[in-house]
Amino acid sequence: MSESPKEKGPARRPLLSVHPEVGEIDEIRLYRGEKVLSVAKKIAERDLDQRINTALAVDVFYTYYLPVPLIPEHSETDDKETGFRRSIIAAMTKSESLWKSKVYTTADTLTSIVAAASFVERLNKLLPPPEGSGGGKSQQEQQQENEQEGPESGPPNIQEAVRKAAEAAMRDSEMAKRIKMTAERLGAGRGSVFSLESSAELVLRLARETDVARILEKIEGFKLPSIKGKSTLKYSKGWAAGLEYGGDLERVHYSQLALPSDLFYADLANGRLILYEKELPALRGPIYVLLDKSGSMVGSKIDWARAVAVALFKKSIDEGRTFLVRFFDSIPYNPTLIKSSSKPNDALRLLSYLARVKAGGGTDITRALSSAVDDIDKMKLGGRDKPSDIILITDGEDRLSPEIIQRMLKRVNARLHSVMIQGHNTFLQQVSYRYLTVRKLERKEALEVVDFG
Repeated sequence: MSESPKEKGPARRPLLSVHPEVGEIDEIRLYRGEKVLSVAKKIAERDLDQRINTALAVDVFYTYYLPVPLIPEHSETDDKETGFRRSIIAAMTKSESLWKSKVYTTADTLTSIVAAASFVERLNKLLPPPEGSGGGKSQQEQQQENEQEGPESGPPNIQEAVRKAAEAAMRDSEMAKRIKMTAERLGAGRGSVFSLESSAELVLRLARETDVARILEKIEGFKLPSIKGKSTLKYSKGWAAGLEYGGDLERVHYSQLALPSDLFYADLANGRLILYEKELPALRGPIYVLLDKSGSMVGSKIDWARAVAVALFKKSIDEGRTFLVRFFDSIPYNPTLIKSSSKPNDALRLLSYLARVKAGGGTDITRALSSAVDDIDKMKLGGRDKPSDIILITDGEDRLSPEIIQRMLKRVNARLHSVMIQGHNTFLQQVSYRYLTVRKLERKEALEVVDFG
């Protein structure tokens, strides 16, 4: 019995972007669009308008990513869905805010995802309902959203919705770029490339945190040097310390690339290539930062202390050390731990932790120090062969017992660095390996805190 041929249906029309340079939306482009929608939906904490689909998200992403996204406003082949996408993108290209955003988003995948998600989330709030749809939102919901947007009366049209969404995305993309650059600075020298695209949602949330903006403002005034310890060990992904002969291609000196191929391979075989000699500091315990968040620390004091904590995190990365930071007032709060083999989003996690805690409460330094020592002991982070450094940043004049503190520090082989902000504590001065008094909360004082061997 002969088989009848399968009936062939009509050929499926490929999904195309409204950007001629993008063309067909393949799997990679589809993934980016889905990423934008996922971030926007999580930020919005509600379902998106049914007209905001993956194809629109792809078009918005490339509107930010491409250097000069120019599209024709009309096409005879457009269906209703494509026509809507084209109207949104055409309105975006007429927005001044989009072109200002280009400084931060052009050819940058992370900031383009953040900007696109911000735009989509904002657009979802502002889009007028489709014609003949009955409105979609209740009159009360629409009125509340109009009041949040400002004194303008009535729902905005599409062009106005796009303009406002682009303004919000411009602010978020600027902050996202600053956050990305800070994260890359903090991760420099680790022998790995920072990839933060998977953390786009966290980057967008941080971009909208006013405390993060203040921390970044302080950090950008600091020069975060790469500090080499006096006791070092050789490691192929460490810091360049000199030159030597060998056959390790990862450390080959650039001058060897100019050799004729025969000579290069001969030197390689004989282990006679000129290499960078690289070192890392010898094994050490953690850098543990205790940050006073009592009521007297509110304002510039806690902003400066947060920035110093970020600089100390950079030091821990450079020296291959575990990093812990814990806020305290009259009680110690949960710490954040970042291991020496940190991941790309650890810098973002640190910024989130530092920005989340607000100043308030009393001061109990003994309890905070006891918690830090217990952490080092229980986590087996310190010991006789791994000296630890505890940096206490406070403005408090709390009484404490020098004998008890000294016994605790000796138990885990820890050195106490006390940083007194515009104050003095005689008891801390007695037990501290270093005792610093900070008066002006400026860059010089911050670097002095960080600069220890």
